[in-house]
Amino acid sequence: MKIRTTVLCLPVADADKTLGFYQSVFGFSEAQIEDDMIALEFPNLSLFLMGKSAFEEYSLKAKRPALFPGTAAPAVLSCAVESKHDVDTAIIKATMHGGNAVGPAADDALSGGYIGYVTDPDGHLWELVWPKPQK
Repeated sequence: MKIRTTVLCLPVADADKTLGFYQSVFGFSEAQIEDDMIALEFPNLSLFLMGKSAFEEYSLKAKRPALFPGTAAPAVLSCAVESKHDVDTAIIKATMHGGNAVGPAADDALSGGYIGYVTDPDGHLWELVWPKPQK
């Protein structure tokens, strides 16, 4: 089997609030809501943020209701950014646009990178990483 593309679908409670978050924090200024879904194109990943009923049109075919993270983290979405400043700015913007910061960013002793965590308005956990520069 050859995989042509990868899509991740996540349920959201309020598409308008979610759209504002991803436009402000991740820079998707052109993103829109269509049929209760926001489609975002990341490098090598399509992220579909879907209203609960739209999400369940698919998930209930497999007899699984939508699951919102709450206080648990069923997944961690991780992305590498270009600078420590990008990590810090995203954390500040996240808190201004309905998300939450999970503490301040810090240098990671294991990887040598600089890492911060935020949640979007629905509690989906993002890891923002500035990787240790290669020598």
